Amino acid sequence: MPDLMQTIKSYGLTEFYFSLSVADKGDLARYSRYLVCPPDKTVCSPGCDSCFLVQNGAQLLWASAANAIPENKLDFARRLLIHALSISGNDEDTAWIHANLAQVYYENHKLDRESLKKSIYHCHELIKMGFMKSWANNMIEEMSVFQV
Repeated sequence: MPDLMQTIKSYGLTEFYFSLSVADKGDLARYSRYLVCPPDKTVCSPGCDSCFLVQNGAQLLWASAANAIPENKLDFARRLLIHALSISGNDEDTAWIHANLAQVYYENHKLDRESLKKSIYHCHELIKMGFMKSWANNMIEEMSVFQV
């Protein structure tokens, strides 16, 4: 991402950005680095077709969080996703946010009993929305083993 601050401003995320810790700001820069290419793709790097073209603030946050989850940056990802959920303007983004939150909470279920309930909740939200139903049902089934 050529200019993170310009992108943050253009998506109305300035206040949220300044609420982040210095470490979280660094992580946002790191995990959003390959997400945005301008629509005309004139300044994109080679292989840009695999870039994720971000179109709004919620997408910037949930896609950055999705990049952080595999590296176990779960608290950071959760913060981004909670804010993304509060600003999401369409069902597809909301579904991706719920799916990523389900993943974050699933990863924490052994450390925090409430996380299992939260993961299941986000899976149910996906099912209600009609998105990723098979994946969400599989997650719920897998988590039912851990419920007391």
